[in-house]
Amino acid sequence: MTSTPRLFVIVGTPGSGKDLLIRAVNQLGTLHAGIVPKHTSRARRDDDSEEMICPGHSNHDLDGCDIRYENYGDEYGIKSVEIWEGLRKGDSQVAVVSNLDAIKELQRIFSEFMVLVYVHSKMEAEEYQRQAVQYGGDAGYVERRVAEYQHAFDLYLRHFLAFNHVLIYSGLPEDLYDQIFRLFRAYERGDLPYTTARPVASGRIWEIWDEEKVPGKSPEIIGDRKKA
Repeated sequence: MTSTPRLFVIVGTPGSGKDLLIRAVNQLGTLHAGIVPKHTSRARRDDDSEEMICPGHSNHDLDGCDIRYENYGDEYGIKSVEIWEGLRKGDSQVAVVSNLDAIKELQRIFSEFMVLVYVHSKMEAEEYQRQAVQYGGDAGYVERRVAEYQHAFDLYLRHFLAFNHVLIYSGLPEDLYDQIFRLFRAYERGDLPYTTARPVASGRIWEIWDEEKVPGKSPEIIGDRKKA
């Protein structure tokens, strides 16, 4: 049985293990999945993972990205054509995105191929502040980390029904590796045929709630919608 490659969209707070997942997937090459590059307008940071394509990189092409979004004043972009190329080769793709508009656009484009995953960490926002005091971290850096933590966690809380899976990072990288590769294998074996964010084939559609239209509402399930 040939499995259908998927686009795994990873959402998580700073320190939740997203960079560990990227590193692990890169080390295995295309055995399970490939990492989706993200182009950005900002300079490279010391804590950036390999997915980040910053100005000065030979492959930097933010203007060529059809999925564009902004986080804290910086622009980011993803090329859907690169994702399709990987999927057509039979390789699942992994994109790390915590921006709601970008997630909704990925869902619109990739529909039943997309799997939405939240990575939860035991680290709380206050821990970033304690680390800054302990290790003498930059105040601006800590402020950004705290804001990113709250943003990602709030995104999950407000739209939790749109997520297909939750991984738990307890501080042991091997545990997180085991969870993500078990998830890959489950899809490769076809054990989870209808767990995408919009399982049209099952007759029920999960929709990420548009908070701008209905502020304060939680996600809802729209059932028994027939395809036009």
